[in-house]
Amino acid sequence: MKYLFFDVDGTLLGKSRHITENTITELHQLKDKGHHIFICTGRAPTSIVSGNLERVPADGFIASAGGFVKVGNKFIFKNYMNSDILTEVITLFVNHKVLFALETEKAIYQSPGVNEFFDNMHHREFGDNVELQRFFELKREKENRVPLSEFDPAKIGVTKVAFIATDRYQFLDIVQYLSDYFNIVTFSSENDDFINGEIILKDCTKADGIKRIMNYYHADMKDTIGFGDSMNDYQMIQECAIGVVSQKAPEKLKALGDYFFDDPDQDGIVKVIHEMNL
Repeated sequence: MKYLFFDVDGTLLGKSRHITENTITELHQLKDKGHHIFICTGRAPTSIVSGNLERVPADGFIASAGGFVKVGNKFIFKNYMNSDILTEVITLFVNHKVLFALETEKAIYQSPGVNEFFDNMHHREFGDNVELQRFFELKREKENRVPLSEFDPAKIGVTKVAFIATDRYQFLDIVQYLSDYFNIVTFSSENDDFINGEIILKDCTKADGIKRIMNYYHADMKDTIGFGDSMNDYQMIQECAIGVVSQKAPEKLKALGDYFFDDPDQDGIVKVIHEMNL
């Protein structure tokens, strides 16, 4: 019996934003063989609702890159930022014109400009593809993305903060203030004129979430397999007994891989599972 942990974006989902039918079938076959399947994502819990993710026969999930851990219908771990530190982060971001989104259990609270940034980015990537435009509109509604003005720091816990710095140098000015408390993960390339990424509390990574699940089952890390494609999967791939990494991943992550998968939209996950003889 193995415990399989799947990242979502870039791993289960390709550019189509949907899991292929063959992948869904393969995951069900893995379950029938007695393996455990978990979604292990940087997404907030409220974001695990799109791209037909509900069809994954998952035993639970790790969300917000380790901030929430759920087995079955039970949260076994929730982690929240210190409110004073969060206030400092918000102040830093506002003063340096960094767009941001506060990830919580039931909603994502966005500063003004976040939706417009992603709308423009999607338009550049997909043009006038009406179907994909509709997909992103529905995804936004399902994720319960709401204005920052509705956020009440006295009542709502924040686990992770996603950010978009349209001025790279403004963001680099504040990295020194963030690095003491957070792991800073970026997704943009050096050729982009912006920096986007997320800040995650230290000692609260996907790997920590996996360890909590394995402790819950009284199972051994030697039975873990992690599937990922980006640097917020680094600790997961590092700690799992077997790391399965996207061919398009950064070289630093690929250096940890034991197996490699191609485009998820072309059944890359199915092919690598067959290669592994799971």
